[in-house]
Amino acid sequence: MKRILVFGGTGAMGGYLVELLSSSGLYEIEVTSRSSHKSSLPRVRYIEGNARDNAFMQTMLDVHYDIVIDFMNYNYDEFERRYIALLSSCEQFIWFSSSRVYANSDSPLTESSPRLLEVTNDQAFLATNRYALRKARQEDLIKNSGFNNYTIIRPYITYSDARLQLGIYEKEQWLYRILKGRDLVVNKNILDKETTLTFGWDVSRVILNLVDNKEAMGKIVQIASSENMTWREVLDLYLGVLKSKRNIMPKIYASDDMWAIDELYEGGYNTIYDRVYNRHFDSSLAAHLFEGKTGDKMNYKNMRSGLKKCLSDFLDNGAKFLKIDWQYEAYQDLLTGGMAKREEFDSEEDWEIYNSYRKLPLSQIEGLGNKLELVN
Repeated sequence: MKRILVFGGTGAMGGYLVELLSSSGLYEIEVTSRSSHKSSLPRVRYIEGNARDNAFMQTMLDVHYDIVIDFMNYNYDEFERRYIALLSSCEQFIWFSSSRVYANSDSPLTESSPRLLEVTNDQAFLATNRYALRKARQEDLIKNSGFNNYTIIRPYITYSDARLQLGIYEKEQWLYRILKGRDLVVNKNILDKETTLTFGWDVSRVILNLVDNKEAMGKIVQIASSENMTWREVLDLYLGVLKSKRNIMPKIYASDDMWAIDELYEGGYNTIYDRVYNRHFDSSLAAHLFEGKTGDKMNYKNMRSGLKKCLSDFLDNGAKFLKIDWQYEAYQDLLTGGMAKREEFDSEEDWEIYNSYRKLPLSQIEGLGNKLELVN
């Protein structure tokens, strides 16, 4: 039985993949996590430790694994120090890049589509190692390593009942404040852009069939549904679920002056070099590799029914959120006139951060305009 090591496999997509690997009955699986976990899955063992710590990682790699699957989001220097050790430690190294590496395109994106790294003339952007550039540069390290035992995965936006996105916002930004009875402002420039969101379980099903797949060696594999919705349609779908499940009908506003908020996330580059693009995908290679391994056609969950179910399940299962960004909340409340309640805050420090921004005059914040248009 082959052994698999999964670095950082406790997130939404990693959790699905570990479950699928376990249910296949083909592998012994060890998963690293910074916190303690008890496994209820056969042949799965969790190892507590920080995979970004060099000593811990090397300890793990000193034990032979047939396959290493790496979900970690390293900065460039971290990855540069360890990619050779990772590649040389196993028969197959599966590493996660992102379909955000692509430049804008009028054609459906494939693995050979131009990347931002090669085509952008934005020197300020190129001088950074923001996500889309960092992933492209790390891809190049792997491709130029002299090894051929890698499979690079390019997922796009994935969703589950633990992760539901709206533009650049995770559920901790858009959904949290709606459930707290506060209104929301979104970037006007993304609303009519087409996107795809792919069910994390489906992405993991494809990855399962890239594991120990000789045809996947030395390849970059994009995994994304070809189905599309506009962000406005995604928003309307979410609002329909909220009205049905909780009888909540928030006011949603749009603004074309959102830079102060956008730059909180990837310095604003996530918006200007991804979310304002129409994104269409042709994942024929992933389908070919899946079908070659299983003999079955790869079908992705319908976006509309999948998003509805995941949001409904999240609401029904207690609606638990990760850490809240209180600077973001303060900016949103400056625009909408909202105010968070003291009992929402886990610490005095968070309360002070929120108030320090919430009490600023809106006129003093560059890149945050109060010209709002009602969306719904």
